[in-house]
Amino acid sequence: MKKIQILSILMFLVVVSCNHPNKHIPKDNSTLSEANDTTWESLTLREKIGQTMLMLPEQKKELAMGGGSLKVYFEKYPVGGYFMGWKLFDGVKKENFLNHIRTSCINYQAASKLPLLFQQDYEGGVSLEGMTQFSNGMALGAADSPELAYAFGRSVAKQALSVGVKWVLSPVADLNMNPFNPITNVRSISDNPDKAIRILSQVIKGLQDNGVAATIKHFPGDGVDYRDQHLLTTCNSLPFDVWKQKHGKVFQTLIDDGVDCIMPGHITLPSYQKEKIDGIFPPATLSKELLTNLLKGEMHFNGVIVSDAMVMGGFRGYYKNSLEGEIESFKAGVDILLWPSYEYMDTLEARIKRGEIPMARLDDAVQRIWNLKKKLGLLNNNRKLFRVESPVEKAEAEETAKGIAEKAVTLIRDRNHTLPLNPSKDKKILVVGVSPISRKGGNEHLVQTENFAKKLKEKGFSVDFVNNILYETQGWEDDLYPKYDRIIYAVNRSFHAPFGSLQFYDDEAQTIWGINAMPKEKVLVVNFGNPYNTNEYFERVNTCINAYLDTPVMQYAVIDALMGKTKMTAKSPVDLDVISKMKTY
Repeated sequence: MKKIQILSILMFLVVVSCNHPNKHIPKDNSTLSEANDTTWESLTLREKIGQTMLMLPEQKKELAMGGGSLKVYFEKYPVGGYFMGWKLFDGVKKENFLNHIRTSCINYQAASKLPLLFQQDYEGGVSLEGMTQFSNGMALGAADSPELAYAFGRSVAKQALSVGVKWVLSPVADLNMNPFNPITNVRSISDNPDKAIRILSQVIKGLQDNGVAATIKHFPGDGVDYRDQHLLTTCNSLPFDVWKQKHGKVFQTLIDDGVDCIMPGHITLPSYQKEKIDGIFPPATLSKELLTNLLKGEMHFNGVIVSDAMVMGGFRGYYKNSLEGEIESFKAGVDILLWPSYEYMDTLEARIKRGEIPMARLDDAVQRIWNLKKKLGLLNNNRKLFRVESPVEKAEAEETAKGIAEKAVTLIRDRNHTLPLNPSKDKKILVVGVSPISRKGGNEHLVQTENFAKKLKEKGFSVDFVNNILYETQGWEDDLYPKYDRIIYAVNRSFHAPFGSLQFYDDEAQTIWGINAMPKEKVLVVNFGNPYNTNEYFERVNTCINAYLDTPVMQYAVIDALMGKTKMTAKSPVDLDVISKMKTY
């Protein structure tokens, strides 16, 4: 009965406007381009500070802080919004995620007298059951279609609005210039700034035309370093004149095109920076030079700067505690802090009152945030928390995902003209899943490689599946090779699954040994992850395909391409031979 009541309330609130009378919320419906909104000036000091805070939802903690009442919690800590990610779903069954995020938006907004921003990454679409699974950045780059890029942004916007999210921390605007970078990789469009701009501009337009704020990240640009800013501060080591032609060109063009938000990374730009902390250049998230002088000043960015997560290793440790780092990040030019402590509000309030931090810095941040809220319609009394995705829009989203996947499948080589495959001549196939199992990432990608084998079976092939071939300990059985007409290695080494480099090691490395030790006539490699691995490890394999991600729609696209039902016209969006060109002396 309780579930029925909750669902009834949800359906009612999805359709009906959610009104919250408030002296701070104007009835004005003008857009940001017509006039700046000044009603933020009537906010109290704590309400202003709250606008600079985007929190992780922790309702047990919030209720405890409010003595059992969310309304009292907001009176004490009037934060500006929430990142509706992993923390929100602690203890919630996966099949209930969709209802839970909507219910949470309702509960939070009902308790807050000020309009809240709900935010998520959604780089590849709304990652909830029942939503369309889209592509990552590099698949968009391989598809190389501005029309599909716009349709992607539009569909992601409509799905985000259906769960109450009006601000996404995407797209990734980094150029993946270093093949060993472990976090940009397939999240990036390309290593080419012009291609990145062509696709990114349309993704952003698709998002923002449809009422969702876009965020380009990670200023001043990741993808040059080979390290992970989650673990430590990384570096964009390009000379400044080269930076302006590469990452700088991408960010400046997208700023000029009107992107709403920018996320700085925990990344340095030594060719521009002069100021150091204990002899070390600070990351952009702590650098006034990069945020206030360069981004807001020289590059004329007038939107919202939102930090990357304050829990990351690249941000922490520059000051005596995390609280001081948060304060210094705000002073440097960050307008909204991602996951700060609640002590930040109390401390910033005290220091502004003592005159240690100028009120002008806070007012600049709040004005930017308030204008964003106005643009998104959050200051309107007749605003809606949700916008229902129609069946037609759902169908359009699925067609867009399919179109991107089909155009993105990239034939790297087919030296002996093995393709297309046909069940009549390639009857028996062995699929070898090559994907690590780990604490971070679990066995998700290995499961997907087995699902790929099952999809091949649906097409009429006789298919066996194994996880790795441990060459050193198991050996490659001489009588195994003749049993199969084709042996397909379904390879997937992906971002943070597990943490660390995107190369192969342990059991997967053993399998690479096996691939290179065996005859190649029957071997194919389908790479659903790091695209550079194809040439790095499988140079002698005659038939190789890059697919960039392992969603079901991409797997079907790969199978259609393998069977010749679709043509593979994509070109690699990154230079796959860059590793062989790297100097080793």
